[in-house]
Amino acid sequence: GEILRNIVHCGYSGEVYPVNPKYDGVNDLKCYHSISELPGGVDLAVLAINRNLVLDAVAECGEKGISNLVIITAGFKESGKDGIKREQQLRQLIEKYNLNVVGPNCMGITNSDPTISLNASFSRWFPSDGEIAFISQSGSLGETVLEFFEGMSLGISQFINLGNRAGLSENDFLQHLANDDHIRLVFLYLESFADPHQFRRLVERIGRTKPIVVLKSGRTQAGAAAVASHTGSLTTSDAIVDAFLSQSGAIRVSSIKEALTVLGAVKWGAIPEGNKTVILTNAGGAGIIAADACERVGVDVPQISDSVKERLRSFLPPEAGLGNPIDMIATASSTDYERTLHETLFEVDAAIVIFRPPIVFNEPPESVADGIVRVAEENPGKPILVCTLSRSADLATFRERLAAARIPVYTMPETAVEALASLCRVGELWRVRRPIDRYVSVDTDRAREVVEQALNAGQGALTFAQGADILSAYHIPVCPFSYVEDAAAAGGFAAQVGYPLVAKIDSVNLFHRFEHGAVITGIRDEGELRAALDRLKEVIKEEGLPDGRILLQPMIEGRELIMGVNRDPSFGPVIMFGIGGTFVEALKDVSFGVAPLSIEHARLMISSIRAFPLLGEFRGQPAVDISRLATILHRLSRLSLDISQISEIDLNPFMAGDNLAAVDILIK
Repeated sequence: GEILRNIVHCGYSGEVYPVNPKYDGVNDLKCYHSISELPGGVDLAVLAINRNLVLDAVAECGEKGISNLVIITAGFKESGKDGIKREQQLRQLIEKYNLNVVGPNCMGITNSDPTISLNASFSRWFPSDGEIAFISQSGSLGETVLEFFEGMSLGISQFINLGNRAGLSENDFLQHLANDDHIRLVFLYLESFADPHQFRRLVERIGRTKPIVVLKSGRTQAGAAAVASHTGSLTTSDAIVDAFLSQSGAIRVSSIKEALTVLGAVKWGAIPEGNKTVILTNAGGAGIIAADACERVGVDVPQISDSVKERLRSFLPPEAGLGNPIDMIATASSTDYERTLHETLFEVDAAIVIFRPPIVFNEPPESVADGIVRVAEENPGKPILVCTLSRSADLATFRERLAAARIPVYTMPETAVEALASLCRVGELWRVRRPIDRYVSVDTDRAREVVEQALNAGQGALTFAQGADILSAYHIPVCPFSYVEDAAAAGGFAAQVGYPLVAKIDSVNLFHRFEHGAVITGIRDEGELRAALDRLKEVIKEEGLPDGRILLQPMIEGRELIMGVNRDPSFGPVIMFGIGGTFVEALKDVSFGVAPLSIEHARLMISSIRAFPLLGEFRGQPAVDISRLATILHRLSRLSLDISQISEIDLNPFMAGDNLAAVDILIK
């Protein structure tokens, strides 16, 4: 009865037909004894009945031509073996009658559009109409968020609790929302993705005009299966989700608090073209706190130009601080705020304005708000975020004036900075969206032939030479190498490439050569070369490697990097980049991308590692060619999509100096 009461009391604009075999009337409405008795033209059926009755009711709806259903009832796959069977039967009915089903095991749906006003849920909260759509996989969390949204005046036009997703998923609703001009912003709480590939395509398309914010649970991982490659051991489910959502163009948040901050900012604020901000304040300490917060979240607080400082000196008191933050001191008037904001905003992408009414202020606070609004109207593409340092009721009109102009207001400077950072993230996501690059000519047939030959030979992994063939087919550079049987062949290779050399054992049954003593570096002359060959032959015998062969390479100077691929069962090939070498798993300075990977996103992967500054000119070493590195990552992405039999690739180290080259290759 609670759902029926919500539908009626929230003012649903259409006809409502209760169905219950025990009653002739409910809540002053005629009650029908069965679905078959209903009049024609019913648009939606909401089922909140015993689980043992659901399947028959769904079939009756199908026969009656009612194609849209919300199934509130629990007791399906979430409840054990019998529930799993029940849900399988429900899916069969959905397919048979071509039904659109929300649920089962869901809270329901709401639509706050005044022309509809539907609360087909048991939620206590019916949100006010707004420009946000909220899709939640959890009912209880959805209820919590709706309560907070109402308290923050974040209007939600549509709320959908997906439940078990036996029929419709988040992807179906994203497709619907793409064409809803009333919706400007989409928020999703997800515990898993129904179809990650379709989700990515939808978000890439929709997110160009409607920011999509995602709260995805499951940031921790209880354990991981043992894998052979560094890439596999370093790839966590949460790292993949981060990369996936970023490439899709969604904004990922990690808490309800962060979600509310981001949604409030994106709903009201303009999207900046960059991340440079000016901070204006009449309270010096608050300005410093804001500047520190900006540094933590990557928002740039640049110095103001000398010419602007000169103009500010013409009207601000001598005690004012003209750095950035600009401390206009407590006596700053509404005119000071307006003129300072006007003079500085053209040099940056956004502004944080801190205004705490001083004890003595000779004009109403809303006069400051009016000046801020006038400057905002002159600069519609530059967000201005205001901080009050107070919740005083005396600032009610001040807040109302700014809200009417779509200028967000916060109490604490850190929250304003977090909100600005979220706007910058949206702007960055919009700027980096590029088509997936496909212009590189590759020899896919050659690569597939190598893999087929290895599979036919019963190999679980490829030899170095086979791996080099595949990489070369995709124009991924490989260090020169040669297999040698004796000292004479080794000497011949040394004469070609020069010393120093590296000698290693190549075997499809040997992973992580360093741990097994199967690699010797820094070979400087013929004597050391002979000793290295003798030692590696002993290791081949000790390790029992009948296919073991000795491989020589010249030593290449440069930064030791790692590139790799790991195939995730949900997301497909995951590309990894980072600092390589023997300490890769200890340092864990890596980044991830989900194939297909554009060159632009590859650049972002490279620049996101902590050690990125080391790829520039450093201690006499030339800067690494970042463009070439990004192109190689893109080619690795394409390789992983083209050759589905490959489960893992590890290029560690991949040397980056005067030249770029894979020095060690593991492909499974």
